[in-house]
Amino acid sequence: MTSADPIGRALVVSLGVAGLFISAASAVGGATACRPAWSEMPTPPGANSFYGVAAITQSDVWAVGSHYDGVDDRPTAEHFDGIQWVIVNVPTQGPSGAYLRGVAGVSGTDVWAAGYWITTSGLSNTLIEHYDGISWTIVPSPNPPSSASYLGTVAAVATNDVWVAGHYLDNSGVYRTLVEHWDGTSWMIASSPNAGNGDNALNGIAAASSNDIWAVGYQSSAPGAASSTLVLHFDGTIWTIVPSPNPGGLTSSLAGVVAMADGRIWAAGFYYDGTQGRTLLLHGDSSGFAAVPGEDFPGEGNVLNGIAASGLGDIFAAGYHYPNGTSDYQGLIEHYDGKQWRRVSSAQGASYTYLSGITAQSGGAAWAVGNTLTATIAESVCEIQVSEAGFVPEAASATLGDTVGWTITGSSSHRLVDASGMQLFDSGSRAPGRPACRSRSHGARHRHPKASYLTSRSEPRRIEAFATGE
Repeated sequence: MTSADPIGRALVVSLGVAGLFISAASAVGGATACRPAWSEMPTPPGANSFYGVAAITQSDVWAVGSHYDGVDDRPTAEHFDGIQWVIVNVPTQGPSGAYLRGVAGVSGTDVWAAGYWITTSGLSNTLIEHYDGISWTIVPSPNPPSSASYLGTVAAVATNDVWVAGHYLDNSGVYRTLVEHWDGTSWMIASSPNAGNGDNALNGIAAASSNDIWAVGYQSSAPGAASSTLVLHFDGTIWTIVPSPNPGGLTSSLAGVVAMADGRIWAAGFYYDGTQGRTLLLHGDSSGFAAVPGEDFPGEGNVLNGIAASGLGDIFAAGYHYPNGTSDYQGLIEHYDGKQWRRVSSAQGASYTYLSGITAQSGGAAWAVGNTLTATIAESVCEIQVSEAGFVPEAASATLGDTVGWTITGSSSHRLVDASGMQLFDSGSRAPGRPACRSRSHGARHRHPKASYLTSRSEPRRIEAFATGE
């Protein structure tokens, strides 16, 4: 050991055929329900689909989508109470199909979901529902003069300040952006700009404050032209277009956005490089955005459908990847540690795993939802919290091949070293390189919570890792 004062507990990592076990040296058995590596949680059976997810607290998480009742698709909502996912009854607008695509909440008694429903005459109309802590009810929402209006994303700032976004079909047969606002009394359409004369649509929305709202999606210069990224910003008065890059110069689109505490914005989606889809991650503010490299599966198509942040140095993006020429999708989760994006392990269904949404809470907790060919899929992660006081939780479990995460908090620097003195992590001087067992992690010196990951890819052995503070 070095001369630095130890925090007081040892992090024990056992890598073997039975898996990986992390605990304080004094802990006796007992893994936590939410593990430090992305792990699947059971969801109710049935012909269900998940499209969006939102965490109010770590024991109050909602996922929305649709389910097939034997006649048509109906809106659905499922709730996670910290122990299990359960189906909660959601009303439907009429006898035809209806879908909820996005969800967000101000509190456990003030949750909003948005989507669309199909009329008996075949028109698509906006659908907004509200949960008051007891039940879901349909709240009237306006529609532009259109045969097709769709909502797909929600941002909740306050009880009297909620935003939804999507798109509608105008009289010329071109999709236009659609933004609506709740003022505590009613929903109203807010004027939103479009770029070019082709299709424009909004797929994600996020709020930093009541006068700092962001929405992302795609635009095209003319009907039938390739799509490119679209970023809109609301300053409390009007929505405006913010310049955004289009890597590759071909098709690109944004699916999700998150507003950070430092005033910066992250957006996620994909672009086409002429051969395959590639992950697209944009970082910026009202002055403009720049593309930041993700970590794709080489030689495969890669797409991101959502993005969420637990902290400035702890951001997740989720989607799917697939070998060229196939449709056997596999879930994809990437993590940003304050310096670079890297893939982390995630749960996979039997086949065709497609992650459609992701949400996070402070303290290193996050949830992702999506679908397989036959069922919904939900997975979660709860990073180990490391501070001057020690490790929380004191015991956790993972399996060989899992990417195990921990969040470093506090004002001092921290290091993790194994029993031989080999450094696993140093928040004060973190060298570049892929996070892997017995190698240094990457990132910059922190003065705020920052997460790192350790991947159990090595041969079976036991490592005792000690957290030290400076």
